[in-house]
Amino acid sequence: VSEVQQKITDLGIKDTTVKAVDKGISISLERIQFLADSAILLDSEKAKLDMIAQILAEFPDNDLLITGHTARAGTVESQIILSKERAASVAEYLLSIGVKDPYHIFTKGVGSEQPIATNANEEGKSRNRRVEITILDK
Repeated sequence: VSEVQQKITDLGIKDTTVKAVDKGISISLERIQFLADSAILLDSEKAKLDMIAQILAEFPDNDLLITGHTARAGTVESQIILSKERAASVAEYLLSIGVKDPYHIFTKGVGSEQPIATNANEEGKSRNRRVEITILDK
């Protein structure tokens, strides 16, 4: 975990944290930017994912789980759908740049069920709009 965090720091990737989780190592991209109310990644986020791909390349034998999260806005159903679409968008981008093949990358969306900040203000909501890339244990 500390090695991955150091690489993120060295690469200057902002709003990104690393932690150990039950399933492996999770890289959380907070404040990830999509076009409003969509799953279309902004070019600035693709550049961030290009840098993260360098780190992921160091784990060639590990599967990836991409989890989408939303702020609490709209219906629970719409939050789940959007979070799934955003996770899929990140996964598709990682596939397009050759990080993994389709058999070793998985996605899920959890809507606003796992907030890391309050949804009472814009600062908290922006942190809750995130995608987590988990490098799964072998």
